[in-house]
Amino acid sequence: MNKKILTTLLLSSALLLPTASPQTVQAATTETKYEWSYQGEGYSASFKDKTIVRNGVNYIEFASVAWLANLDYTLDSTGKRAGFKAWIKKIAVRDGSKIAMLDGKKVTMEGPAFLKNNPQSEKMEVYVPFKFAVQALDGKYDGYDSATHMIKVSNIHNYSFISKVYKGVTYTVTKANGDIFSTVGNNKPIKLTSLNASLDLSDINIRSTPKGLLLITVNDSYGEPHINSQLFQVLFKKGQVIRRTSVDFNWGSTDRVDSYNNKIVLNDGQKLRIIEDGTGNVLETINLLDLAGKGKNQLYSIEAIDDAMILIRNAGDRQLQLISRKTGKSVILFDQLLTPKQQELVKLDSGAMGAGDGLTFIKQKGDTLYFTISAEGLAKTTATYSLSKLAAL
Repeated sequence: MNKKILTTLLLSSALLLPTASPQTVQAATTETKYEWSYQGEGYSASFKDKTIVRNGVNYIEFASVAWLANLDYTLDSTGKRAGFKAWIKKIAVRDGSKIAMLDGKKVTMEGPAFLKNNPQSEKMEVYVPFKFAVQALDGKYDGYDSATHMIKVSNIHNYSFISKVYKGVTYTVTKANGDIFSTVGNNKPIKLTSLNASLDLSDINIRSTPKGLLLITVNDSYGEPHINSQLFQVLFKKGQVIRRTSVDFNWGSTDRVDSYNNKIVLNDGQKLRIIEDGTGNVLETINLLDLAGKGKNQLYSIEAIDDAMILIRNAGDRQLQLISRKTGKSVILFDQLLTPKQQELVKLDSGAMGAGDGLTFIKQKGDTLYFTISAEGLAKTTATYSLSKLAAL
C-alpha cells in the first residue's frame, strides 16, 4: 500500500552496519559504496554504506542486515558457524569456508565467510560476499550505477511473520506481503493464498464454521503509534478460497463481528455480504453507504448485527449508528445516550487517539443494547438502548 511506504531513510552505518576497521578486518584493500533497499514491517526503507574488498571480492557484515530482515542470529558451540533463521528462511555460514547452507541447499560463495570480534559489539561480526547476502535475503542485485558511483540492491525481503496453531495445523502469515501458509507437522508449508499487502502489528484469528468452512481473519494496526486499522477476511472451502474481502479503516476501528445466526459476515467497509454456511453463497448484500446516508466516501465497521438491526461505526467521525434492517430508520447513539455535558467532554477528547464518540458497545441482551461511555475527564458510565425505540421510529 503506497500510503504505508515510508520516505526512504538514509540510516547511519554507525548504528546499523559497523564498518570494518583495518584492525578488525585484515587484507581489506579498498571499498565500494552501495545502497541497500529493504522491506520493513509495513514499510520500505534504504541506507547507504561501504563494502570492504578482500581478495577482489566485495564483503558485507551480514548479521546487521539479517537483523533488519528479522532473522535470528546464533553461533554454534565452536563459535565458528553462524546461523540465521526465521520460519522457513535458514542461512548458515562457517568461518573460512566458501560453502554456505541456504534454505537447506549448499551454495558456493565467491569467497569464504569470515567472523571477527568487534570490541564495540557484543556479538561476533559475520562477513559474507555481497552478492551472496543479496541472494540469501531474496533481494535483487541491480548492479553498479555509474551516475551515483555505487552498487544498488533492491527488494531485500523481511521475514517477520505471525502464526497460530488451529486443530493441529499451523497457519502462518508473512508480514512482507501477506502470504498465507498452512503446515502440518514437519511437512513442507503449503501456500494457500496471499493478502497482497504488507503488515505491521497483526493478529490472526482462525475458526471453522458449523458446516465446515474455514474463516481466516487478519487484523492489522499500522503507522505510528499504530492508530490505523486494516482488516482482511478469507473464506475457504476444502482448502480453496471461495470468498475474500479487505478494508483499510485508517483511523477507524475494525469489525467486531464476523457472523450471526450461523451466517458469515464479510465487510469491505461499504458493502456487507451475508454468506450462507456450507455453500459460501451470498444470501444478501447490504449497501452500508445507502443505509447510513452520510455520503459516498465513507467506510463502516460492523459492531453488531441480527435480523432486526445493524450497529455500524463510521471510520471518519467514528460515531455509532444503529439502523433498522426492516425500515431503514436509524439513530446516532451519541445524540441519544450522552448528556450535553458528556457530549462536550467527548468532543474535547478528539483526534486519532481520542475517545471517538465516547461509546463502546458491550453486549446485546434480548431487546437491549449495552454500552459504556468514557472519555478523558469523564467517569465511565453504562448506558442502554432498547430496540423497541428503533422499531417505533
